[in-house]
Amino acid sequence: MSNQQQEWPFDQSNSREGEHKPPQKSQKVSRKLNNAIAVLVIAVMIAVLFVVARGAAAALPVQDLAQYWAAAHLVTSNPYSQASITGFERSLGVSADGVPMVMRNPPMALVFVLPFRFMDYQSAFAAWDLFSLLVLAGCGRAVYSLANGRPSIAPALICLLFGPTVALLMLGQIAILVLLGITLFLVMVERRSDWRAGAALSLTIVKPHIALLFLAAVALWSIHHKRWKILVGGAGSLGLMSAIVMVINPNVFAQYLAFVKQFTQETTPYPNIGGLLFTLSGVHFLAFLPQISGFAWFIFYWIRHRDRWDWQAHGMIVLMVSLVCSYYSFPFDQIILIPALMTAFANGDRRLFLYAFVATNLGFVIYISGVAGHFGGGPMFLWWTASGWFVTYLLATYRPSTTNTIAG
Repeated sequence: MSNQQQEWPFDQSNSREGEHKPPQKSQKVSRKLNNAIAVLVIAVMIAVLFVVARGAAAALPVQDLAQYWAAAHLVTSNPYSQASITGFERSLGVSADGVPMVMRNPPMALVFVLPFRFMDYQSAFAAWDLFSLLVLAGCGRAVYSLANGRPSIAPALICLLFGPTVALLMLGQIAILVLLGITLFLVMVERRSDWRAGAALSLTIVKPHIALLFLAAVALWSIHHKRWKILVGGAGSLGLMSAIVMVINPNVFAQYLAFVKQFTQETTPYPNIGGLLFTLSGVHFLAFLPQISGFAWFIFYWIRHRDRWDWQAHGMIVLMVSLVCSYYSFPFDQIILIPALMTAFANGDRRLFLYAFVATNLGFVIYISGVAGHFGGGPMFLWWTASGWFVTYLLATYRPSTTNTIAG
């Protein structure tokens, strides 16, 4: 307590009697004026960002957000019907490269896109990008604060310069909700607010496959340490979301299952390690090899560390491996790695972190700028970037000590 007091050069509790103090009324007026100015500046910034994002939506080709926007408009009939989506998007001239996209996320995810029913495509794109920016800034700050309490603008800069951030904003992707769910879980677990931790983690239902090992760790940890409220909070939130969607469309789960039978037959290689193995060999089974290997590694990792589990150390390793080994993932999904990278930056070797960060980010610069395309490099060009972020994390957090729990 004494240290905190020494940090304040003007401690009013030590002021001498009779010393001049400004009138309380003037202080209140000044505080209200400052708050009003701050609110006005924030409102203007948000309005400007919205206009810019809406202009970008009109200038860019139709992107991934179209599938969420169309699903929101067709939620009362069949948001998973290829024919309905095709007719709806083409009637309004909204389709990505002329090919209408159908939302593949589970029915519970429809809850988060319902507001798009009341917007045109450009407004929906702008609103979602603005929301994504706020989430990114908030998540970066929150995770950094958990690991390092000192105030800094570095988390915001790193999040904005993060290659997956640019990719996600250009597409209007829903993966931002997975980042939000994981971040809120970490914050709530730290506060021992287990109900809220479980409820927050239900946000990952929009794309559970990209954080599969992390979710498995949560389930095992909750059971092992008898933190049942986390599981109940998550199940309750999923139940509530399911109920809301079923009230709107009682057949939505049956419609989704019928759609799942269609897209699970695809054998498209995805831009990750599994996709590269499939592309090089022509054997589709090899695309699942990283996912199988990841589960095998996780079993041993969990058994070794379960009794002294630390979410800011072991949890971040598992989060990284979840995405690196994922069968079905894209470069913009790497946005969920922000908690791990912020933890590494906060407590690790910042020089090594920045070197590796810039090197991996360069891949996104080459791809997004179109340079890779000139040499025939499609999305598969970024197959290595998830592993690059993992290396970034390991370089920054490595400690040549037998007591290092982060390296495991």
